Amino acid sequence: MSLVINANMKLFADKMNITSTRMIRDYGLSTIDEIIEAEAERGNTSAVNYARAYYHSPEKLIKLFKLTNVENKFVLINSMDDSTRRQLLPLLEQEDLLMGMYFFTQEKLLEMLMKVDIEELVRVVQEAFPLEQIVMMFPEEDLAEFMMNKDLERTDVMEQIKIMPPEMLQQFIEGVTGMPMEQTGSNNFIKSLEQMSDDNFKKFMSQIDPDVQRQLTFQLTKEKPEYLTLFNNECYVNMLNTLMKPEMVKPMIMLNKETMVNMLNELPDEMMSIVAAQIDPKDFAEFLQDGHMDLLEKAMMI
Repeated sequence: MSLVINANMKLFADKMNITSTRMIRDYGLSTIDEIIEAEAERGNTSAVNYARAYYHSPEKLIKLFKLTNVENKFVLINSMDDSTRRQLLPLLEQEDLLMGMYFFTQEKLLEMLMKVDIEELVRVVQEAFPLEQIVMMFPEEDLAEFMMNKDLERTDVMEQIKIMPPEMLQQFIEGVTGMPMEQTGSNNFIKSLEQMSDDNFKKFMSQIDPDVQRQLTFQLTKEKPEYLTLFNNECYVNMLNTLMKPEMVKPMIMLNKETMVNMLNELPDEMMSIVAAQIDPKDFAEFLQDGHMDLLEKAMMI
C-alpha cells in the first residue's frame, strides 16, 4: 500500500511548490521546519515566502538560512544595493568596525584622520602612546604655538612654573636671564612673570627654551588632559604615521562609532560587505525581518 500525505501537509506542499511524490519521497517523516530548511538549501524561493509569512522569530530565521555562517551573510549583503548595505554598519560592534580599517592603505587612514574631531584624535593618540612620548614628539613650533594659544590659561601656566623640577626651573631662569639662579632668585623671577601683561606673557613663553616648554606642556597636559586638544590634527597624524599600520589601526578603537561608520562608507562595495558580514546573526535576522525579506529571494543560501 502506498503512502499518502494528509490534507494539511498537502496544502503546505502546494505552497512550497513540492509535488506529492517528492514530498513523500524526500520528507516522509520530516517536520515543517526541517522541510523549509532543506528547501531553502535547494534554492526554493517559496521557502522564503513561507518564512516571511510565518517566521517571526529571528532564531528561526537564523537556523533556516544559516545566518551564523559569515559566508552566507556575505552573499546576502553583497547582493544589497549600496544604500541598504550602509544601513548595516551602525549595527556592528566597535571591534568589528575596527577590522574594516585594515582594508584601507595607511595613507588613506592618515588622510581621513586629518578630518576627525580633535577630541577623538587625541583619544586615539593617547591609546597609542604614553603622555611622556606624546610630549616628546611635539615639534618645537607646535610647542611655541601652544604657549600662545588663547585657551591656555595663564594661571595654570604660572601654577606649573612654580612646581617645576628644580633643575628645569634653574635651566629656565638661567636661559632667560643669562645669570646664575642664585643671583636672580626664583621668587623674584616668578614675580616678574606675574607682572607681565597677558600678551607679553604669552609671547615671552612662546620664545623660551623648547626643553622648558616641553616640561611645562607635560605638566599642564598631565594635570588637564583637555589641553592636548589645543594641538592640531596634523601634529597627531604625524605621530601615528611613525607606527606600522597594524599598530596604528589598533588605537582607532577610541574613535566614536559614528566616525568609524563614516570612514568605512568609503570602502568599495565588496570590502564593505566583508565588514558588514561580521554583524551579529540575531541583529542581521531582525534587520531582514524589518522590511528586507526580499533579499533572501535574491540570494538564496547554499
